Amino acid sequence: MTRRLLVDLALAAAFAVAVVLLSISAAGFQEGRARPLDAVAVVLVVLAALVSVGLRRVAPVWGLALVLVAVNAYLLAGYPYGPVQLCIMVSIYQVARLRPSRLSVPVCAAAAVLASGVVLLRLSGEDVQAPVLIALAWASWVVVPWTLGALARVVAASRERARRVLVDGAAVQERMRLAGEVHDIAGHGFAVVAMQAGIALQVLDDDPEQVRASLAAIRTTSTGSLNRLRSMLESVAPPGADDPGLDGITALVDEVRAAGLDVELDLGPVDLPVRQVGVVAHRVVQESLTNVLLHAGPTRADVHIDVDGPDLRVQVRDRGQGSPTQPPTDGLGLTGMRERVEALGGRLAAGPRDGGGFAVVAHLPLGGAP
Repeated sequence: MTRRLLVDLALAAAFAVAVVLLSISAAGFQEGRARPLDAVAVVLVVLAALVSVGLRRVAPVWGLALVLVAVNAYLLAGYPYGPVQLCIMVSIYQVARLRPSRLSVPVCAAAAVLASGVVLLRLSGEDVQAPVLIALAWASWVVVPWTLGALARVVAASRERARRVLVDGAAVQERMRLAGEVHDIAGHGFAVVAMQAGIALQVLDDDPEQVRASLAAIRTTSTGSLNRLRSMLESVAPPGADDPGLDGITALVDEVRAAGLDVELDLGPVDLPVRQVGVVAHRVVQESLTNVLLHAGPTRADVHIDVDGPDLRVQVRDRGQGSPTQPPTDGLGLTGMRERVEALGGRLAAGPRDGGGFAVVAHLPLGGAP
């Protein structure tokens, strides 16, 4: 037995007890005008209360039908008016809340007409004035719970739509993140491979040892990139879960040097309270050196990382001439780099240097995103 079913049974039992006690109290004010409560009346009251609450989730329409039978039988038998009529209101509310309007409107309208007709039939045999108005007033009280139930259904549907929008937006962001990760890993690896392949072709006949070293570097770089791609796609881990931070900068620079690019690294001891800052710094250096390999031509690059006030400053500069067919633009690499930096609360500047070359400067808050 599920926890929800136990809760429903407990609520139904408590509601039944409350309705019975309140019906006994209401009967005291109607002595001489209504039939005294007996065992049959108590059974009808308990049945209506149990069904109105107990079946409200699993079968609200059938629950409403059973409640109408019990309550109308109670009223036609001449028992006192009282809380038992609340059972109809509870059932109508549940039908309107859990069922679409195309079903709840005709069902609840039929219930209102039937309940009002029974009240009118009983009032016609009593010495009361304006029985029709009293019956219509009772019908209006039946409309109120339907309105509240329909409103609750609309609110729940709106929340569900909002949740789906958030989930879809998160899925789009995750796909964009994966695209950026693949670009960074594959782009850097291919740039190194292309550089080493070019060196090997140039010295193929004159320097076999350099060819062997270039091929070894190609194998190492491609294997490492493939392993990282495989690990990322298999785990679909959160960003930064297994990414290298500042500790991986030296290995990254050594890899680029092996590809034939002269890189000067200036990295002093830096204590980062938030590891994600080091991860983003590593990605900035990686993407910047990849762009140097791809676009700068023969040149020298400088990587400088230090603490600048409340920020970690990352600078990557070169003196290359660039490619006339591929001028520096905010492509996927620079865009992804900028998004990572800004997501951390930092800022990124990237553009040509005076006298030639290109510079990337990122400022990352040491404490991470605010």
